[in-house]
Amino acid sequence: MARINMELIVNELDENFAKVLKAVVDEVAPESNADTQEIMRVFRIRLERGFARWEHVPERCVDAGY
Repeated sequence: MARINMELIVNELDENFAKVLKAVVDEVAPESNADTQEIMRVFRIRLERGFARWEHVPERCVDAGY
């Protein structure tokens, strides 16, 4: 098993996560005028509550030699 730091992953992929989450909100609730920054703020809060800082994942999910 490998470990991943959820907070660091989100920080590294922040811009991509923000775009994807905004697109999801727009598709599911087109009438929503939710701000991308607010979506990310709530996502980070939920992430902290829903995951341990370090999560174990199968080695096949990580390519450390790339």
